[in-house]
Amino acid sequence: MELNRLQQRFEISLNRADNQLVSYLSNVQQQNLKVAEVHQLEGWLSELWQMWCRFCRTTVVASCTGCSTQAAGPIAAVHAGRGEVSYIAAKQRNGNAPPKHGHNSVLRLEPTWGHIARLIEVIQALSPANTNSLLGGFGTVPQIDEVRIIRNAAAHRNIQTYNEVLAISAGYKATGITHPVEALLWIDPPTGRTLVQARMDDMRIASRNVCA
Repeated sequence: MELNRLQQRFEISLNRADNQLVSYLSNVQQQNLKVAEVHQLEGWLSELWQMWCRFCRTTVVASCTGCSTQAAGPIAAVHAGRGEVSYIAAKQRNGNAPPKHGHNSVLRLEPTWGHIARLIEVIQALSPANTNSLLGGFGTVPQIDEVRIIRNAAAHRNIQTYNEVLAISAGYKATGITHPVEALLWIDPPTGRTLVQARMDDMRIASRNVCA
């Protein structure tokens, strides 16, 4: 697999999602979303988060089982196959691989690939040949995790997850929210874009760096 092509496909999907959001925003009052509009935004967020997690997983698995980039050329495999990569990803602790390698085929046992801190640990445990590129690319965009926090709060609505969303409001031009997904529309002062659009820009940066 050529990582550059993987990145290009991801960015096309990301641009499509961005365009969908722009269209959505042109038809709603951002500070007074109706119930149906909240549900629509929540569905869009779910798809965006799965897209990001899928990109992270595919990039790491390919890096471990053999791939290439235009700049670096071939990247040699360091693990026997996807099952072994999955096993180590599921069993690693604090970036340390399990003492014995095995095989896993139950995907729900794997970590949340889009969770930046967990992803960094998994990369360290797997130690592919392009580890430095992966750690550098993914490690420089920690604010992507805000998307996970909001998505998690929408999926598990309680006072604790709600407060986790409020805790990130200081970095944005924030308004009051009644549903966690409304935080996606807070304004990012440096860019003037919504929170989620600014974090999608981070996803673009990360994907370009890890696949260079």
